[in-house]
Amino acid sequence: MRSTVSENLKKYLLGAKVRSLSSLLLLLKSDLRALLGEYMKLSGELKMLADIDESGGDVMFTLSFSASEIYETGQLLQ
Repeated sequence: MRSTVSENLKKYLLGAKVRSLSSLLLLLKSDLRALLGEYMKLSGELKMLADIDESGGDVMFTLSFSASEIYETGQLLQ
């Protein structure tokens, strides 16, 4: 599973021609805002932080956002 996630992230980065972590965060925020917007009405800023786990060396992403409405499943299927 871990290698699959790593490979997918690598393909995403190469396809997007991302050259820095800050540009990665901007790209991810944009994509996540669009995706989450399909399921809920977002209010306020979507915040994303990236940090490196010192024990394992993994990059950890923290996402926070607020939504004023979550759409019903039936609304999504229309």
